[in-house]
Amino acid sequence: MEHPETCLIFREVQDLHNNIFLISVLYPALLLWYVEVYSLVFGKPAGVQNIPDIYLFALWFVFGLFFPLLFYYTKHITEVRKDGIYIRLIPLNPSFKKIPIYVVEDCRIQAYDPFTGKDYKDKPLSKRASFVVTLKLITGKRVMISSKNPKELHQAIMSAVASF
Repeated sequence: MEHPETCLIFREVQDLHNNIFLISVLYPALLLWYVEVYSLVFGKPAGVQNIPDIYLFALWFVFGLFFPLLFYYTKHITEVRKDGIYIRLIPLNPSFKKIPIYVVEDCRIQAYDPFTGKDYKDKPLSKRASFVVTLKLITGKRVMISSKNPKELHQAIMSAVASF
């Protein structure tokens, strides 16, 4: 039996450390760390006098520890193998999601703006738009795969389709 790792054509690991997400996660975390340390040293600060300690602790645990750690360890892995395209978002997906090669009808590189949902055929008209690999499946569904190297991903998918 052949191991899936031996027929690996392309592999990309993306860290999802974006400045906007960093600010949206770290600001509440730092605020809750301040409230917890201040309440341990000096007592509860003004403004949180009426909130029970268990609620403050729960908020600190979720927004001060859990979300920053989840943000730090989140990675997007894309692999192209001879039998399919494998996508995984660590730590949220316990295993890879597989798109078999035989269901891929068309594969192309397009510019896509995630905020508006618009596709651009040739070049992005918006500064927020980035290039993605768009797969059209035989079921009619469309799958977009984000990549730092969309040309390499496209070439790997096309070589897997050609060898199938």
